[in-house]
Amino acid sequence: MLELKVHDGDDEVVLRFEHSLLSLSKWESKTKKAFQTERVKTPSEMVLYFECMLLPPEDDPNLVVLLNPGQMDELTNYINEPQTASSVPLDDPKTINDEIVTSELIYWWLAALRIPFQPVETWHLSRTVMLVQIGGYKSQPPKKQKSRPKMSDWIRINEERKKKYGTNG
Repeated sequence: MLELKVHDGDDEVVLRFEHSLLSLSKWESKTKKAFQTERVKTPSEMVLYFECMLLPPEDDPNLVVLLNPGQMDELTNYINEPQTASSVPLDDPKTINDEIVTSELIYWWLAALRIPFQPVETWHLSRTVMLVQIGGYKSQPPKKQKSRPKMSDWIRINEERKKKYGTNG
């Protein structure tokens, strides 16, 4: 959560913002567009997303217009920063099966991995996606490793070589 102070007339108001699956879902339901794409959002789309990120009690969308450009940059940085210490090996971290990632797809991943929506849908979105990536990675069958020779094989090979080259070790 990110808190920013704005001035509404003579009053100072603290706005609380949350970049989460819930805010993403609200924005996508209003715009009918996927947020998690490489497509650059228009300023009005970003302002709408900031409105969707607002938390009660000061969740009046009209308060977002009181943000100054520096605070909007701060919000954008908050959205883009990973808030997790975890990582998983991925073939290509920018795409997940070449799917367009939407809030519904993330909810589906949570359901498929049997991860309860609460409290996950209110976490910073980077943490939610990381949890899904970890769940997917950990639920994969272990990769088969090449079987290593047993000690008896090493001893046998060593004995054969000693005979072949006429050495004693």
